[in-house]
Amino acid sequence: MARSHGTTISVKVPIAWEQMTKRSKQRLQQIVGRDTRIIKAFLGVIQEHEPILLTGKKKLRINENQLHKLTMTATRGKANRPSVEHDMKTRFPRSSQNEITECRKTAVSQYESYLALRNKKGRSASHPCEKSRTNRIPRWIFSPNMFRLVQRKTSIPRWWMDLRDSLDSASGNYSRHDRLMIPLKISPFHENQLNRGELKAAQVFADRHRKWWVTFAIRLSEIKPPAKELPKAVLGVDLGISKAACTVLVTPRKVSETRFYKQEDKIKLMKRYDNLVAELQHEMDTRRNSGQRYDNVAKKLRKRKTKRENISREHDRVLVRQLLDYIVQLSEKYTLYVAIGRLKGIRNIARRGNYKGRRFRSMINSWAFARITDSLKHQLAQLGWVVDGSKARFRAVPEQWTSIMCWKCGSRGHRPKQNLFVCPNCGQKTNADRNGAINIAGRLITLTESLQSVKGLGKWAASAQAGRSLRLKARRKSQSSQGKSSLSKRDDISHLGESAAVHHVQTDLLSSGDGVEMGDDDPAAGRTVEILSAAGSDIPASMQEKETKFVGGISSR
Repeated sequence: MARSHGTTISVKVPIAWEQMTKRSKQRLQQIVGRDTRIIKAFLGVIQEHEPILLTGKKKLRINENQLHKLTMTATRGKANRPSVEHDMKTRFPRSSQNEITECRKTAVSQYESYLALRNKKGRSASHPCEKSRTNRIPRWIFSPNMFRLVQRKTSIPRWWMDLRDSLDSASGNYSRHDRLMIPLKISPFHENQLNRGELKAAQVFADRHRKWWVTFAIRLSEIKPPAKELPKAVLGVDLGISKAACTVLVTPRKVSETRFYKQEDKIKLMKRYDNLVAELQHEMDTRRNSGQRYDNVAKKLRKRKTKRENISREHDRVLVRQLLDYIVQLSEKYTLYVAIGRLKGIRNIARRGNYKGRRFRSMINSWAFARITDSLKHQLAQLGWVVDGSKARFRAVPEQWTSIMCWKCGSRGHRPKQNLFVCPNCGQKTNADRNGAINIAGRLITLTESLQSVKGLGKWAASAQAGRSLRLKARRKSQSSQGKSSLSKRDDISHLGESAAVHHVQTDLLSSGDGVEMGDDDPAAGRTVEILSAAGSDIPASMQEKETKFVGGISSR
């Protein structure tokens, strides 16, 4: 598919295979098989001429114009080339020009995905040309005259895909193409998704179970901004395990509307399946060591792991839906920005040899925080939010120090309990997750220039001031620190208005009861440390606190 701006979603619709005739099934298989051969031919050409086709700063893109010069004699508005090194029209003489073009674009997108994976994993990434010959690679059909969606009120099924057979049906000066009608099983859910925007492309394929599907690409309609400008606010989201999430709304006036999202059913089910998986693993190891057969045990183990993963995905989907509904509700009152903690590198503390125990490793490794973040980002993009770039209204910010730093005075506190935060400087006592969510919201204010110009009180004013001071420091000429110590000579406890970053090395932050042993030397976190205001300059606590009830998760059973 061609690159485009805007949000595009995919709708996967099953084909009514039992409603098709034998000849229609054969023709559909021939179309997909022929497309596969053309796509693999293009992948071979790209692999052979990779040095001259790579473009971009990181060499992660394919120059499609150069590939066209290597494979096609036809040109736009000019005389045809006399010959090319790899003439695809000669190799596939009965295939139409549109089909070859769509196959080329599909091959380019696949190879660019491989380049991105190779840049991340190295040469161990699987090459698209090394796929099994039996695997079929469907092409994206994006030409308007190649397919269309037809609704018939007098037939069953009602929805059909009118697909043009791209194989030339007549030779000579002109070509005639037959049409293939494919019946679809479209449910009311599919209809709602298809009506959300404009139909841009389609892809026909068969999965590993030989079930046939059509995937439609839908370009969502643009959502117009509200006529009047709403006041700005930031929603901080702190992800957790015992509490699935904690959200706090930070406005220029005050900190309000704290919500907790608990999923007790998920925790019970996950513990139950963890025990079942552990028992089956022990039994399988025992049988393997004694030389007995363990095929049935391995089969049961795979089923239990699959069931456990499905439970986790279902509850995460429910959590994202609850957060999304709350965000939509707040968007009616505010120009809302959403900040969520980025837990990058947290799995490093759950490795063997860190003396945390098997239970802690299992808890951290089963935490799908990246899936929740990506899903929430995708859902907001579908609502028309800007989620990338400098004007993004959704952002994952570094979470280092947010759970151990007082949101009112900026001092380093301690956690006598897992869910309790106590500040020894200003006496602030609050829920630890709530404290972290407020600091996460403050990080977004610090990193977003458009929010720093908004006048506010308390946390908002402190974060905006920290953002301006960081920009001023960035303009200054840096001096060499060779032979000098960057450690402060002050006490172990940070004082009023002093950032916790001063005591990064002098004090052991891991002993503060945070429960997560992470190194706090992340440069991104260091650049986002706020210089918070004193407790006395904040508005009264009675105006700051506005707790709401717990929001429970929904069981998938």
